[in-house]
Amino acid sequence: MRRAVLAVLPLLLAPWLRAQEQKGPPAAQDLGRFARNLAQQIEQLRAVGDERKEDLKQAEQKLAEFAEGVAQTVGLTADHYVQASSPFLRLAPKTCLRIAESGLRRFPTSRFLCDHVGGARLVIAAGLRPGSAQVAELTAAEQAFRKALAQEPDTFHAHVGIMQVLSRLDRVPEALAELDLVAKDHDAELEVPDSWLLRAGLLMRCGRAAEAVPLLTGDGATGDLRPAARILLLRAHALAGDAAAATALIAELQKEAPGTRTLVEAADALAFLGKKPEALQLLAQRPKAGEWKTEEERIDQLLAASAAAMEAFWKATDFSPKGPLRAALTKALDHHFLVMDPAAKPQPKNTEVGAAPVLMARLLASAPASPQKDWGNRVLLALCLRAAPGYKPTPFEAKVVEMTKAMSTPTEADLPGVFLAMRHDVGDPDAAGVLTGLRALEKLDPKPAPKGGKPDQKQPVPPKK
Repeated sequence: MRRAVLAVLPLLLAPWLRAQEQKGPPAAQDLGRFARNLAQQIEQLRAVGDERKEDLKQAEQKLAEFAEGVAQTVGLTADHYVQASSPFLRLAPKTCLRIAESGLRRFPTSRFLCDHVGGARLVIAAGLRPGSAQVAELTAAEQAFRKALAQEPDTFHAHVGIMQVLSRLDRVPEALAELDLVAKDHDAELEVPDSWLLRAGLLMRCGRAAEAVPLLTGDGATGDLRPAARILLLRAHALAGDAAAATALIAELQKEAPGTRTLVEAADALAFLGKKPEALQLLAQRPKAGEWKTEEERIDQLLAASAAAMEAFWKATDFSPKGPLRAALTKALDHHFLVMDPAAKPQPKNTEVGAAPVLMARLLASAPASPQKDWGNRVLLALCLRAAPGYKPTPFEAKVVEMTKAMSTPTEADLPGVFLAMRHDVGDPDAAGVLTGLRALEKLDPKPAPKGGKPDQKQPVPPKK
């Protein structure tokens, strides 16, 4: 099978190579066909896994050569760049960006190339951890989509893309305005099949939670989407300040879907509504930390850690970087930074250095995303970054700081992006503990969290195209 794949690649490259020998570009359709075939090969090889990694490496090398060849070739039309970049928008966004940007240098008013630049940057941003780099990519994506919308006629891809960018940048009223435009275009609606769920999340995030309730109890909130709609509905009731509706829904969820996820969401809503004793009583019922064997058990342990972190937050009275909350969250979230200390007495041993805020920040920056406890990780990261300047490390901690300097080190410049992600998660049914995260933001960030009730009038809504 390996030989078959490698044999196909030269055949795919043949039209392109022959065109170069003839000193003339291939037809745009031929170039697009080659790009699609190469993208399909790479997608298939990625799906196979490690057993085909050498084949994948060679295919991706061909992709890099192809992108460079397109970027350097003279005489291509705008359609050449569109056809060559389109198949790699989600599969290899950096390649798509390389090709599309090279085309824009020659055809700066191509709205489709602007779409591709914006789309590629949006995909790249989605793959980054929240922080300054992600915000920079989102900002660049917005600029590209704005440029696309300035051309006539504009494209629905740009409206869908900029809606997603604005949502991530927490410019929610503007995102809703774009979603309204998307709803008027049949092709655009197909790109956002669960737009009612997205709209409900946006309404919840800009102080219009009561308007989200009908969406989350309507005809769309059935079947596979019912669990997601129920989670968002509980948040909507809490954000709208409707304690009676939230309490009734919690009782239903405890009967329909008992478990740690329901426990966490219920406690999150109750604490947000000011019912702290009831929330703490629920959190005390979380599973004990322990080993796991199945994926279900792993998720349950992550949720239990999130519940422990919520309990630590709601019991806290000092939210300053130097207060005890940082240590409490570190313990609750089960984070450990163990390093062998050869000078330890009476014998060398693994030593915990997670108390050093710089080291814990580095650990958090390298940890995989976890929607079950990301809210707590982000609060802990903020506390670490703000505690770092005044923290005096032990001699051993100082050595470890130097030893691990190659690790990604977040800074306070990343915090605005982290806070944007925490607000964005309010509309994400997969994320847990997000309302506790909003309360934490009131301590960490001066921008007010949505309270529910009245529409947010502070941010202007752009005119419709």
